[in-house]
Amino acid sequence: MKHYFLDTNVVLDFLARREPFAEAALEIFRAGLEKRATLYVASLSFSTVYYVLRKQANRQLARTLVANLEQLVTIVAVDAVAVQKAITGSFLDFEDGLQHCAAASVPAIEVIVTRNAADFKTGTLPALTPNQALVHLSQP
Repeated sequence: MKHYFLDTNVVLDFLARREPFAEAALEIFRAGLEKRATLYVASLSFSTVYYVLRKQANRQLARTLVANLEQLVTIVAVDAVAVQKAITGSFLDFEDGLQHCAAASVPAIEVIVTRNAADFKTGTLPALTPNQALVHLSQP
């Protein structure tokens, strides 16, 4: 089984059905539902996802979608250690640094799945786009 850490943008592509990215994100989540992959999401992503969905739809739908997300993924805590590492790390974008540090705290995680893979090039974990992750998923 593959172990994928999902960046916030991939989660939003799935939940908000953002085109042209929704299909690849849907396939990643389908792999999780079919137990072909374990999906991880940082705790901080939940507030961002809720905020964006609330602005696009309404509070009730946003809360329902976040509750559904919680059932589909393993939540990775963003703790003080992750914050400290992100502050002193080499990431240009602080939020990307937090995401990477959260992912790196779980030994089973193989890759970060994100639409901005280039922003994770200084990290210790490889970053794949959703389409690349789907290819990776099909490999033994």
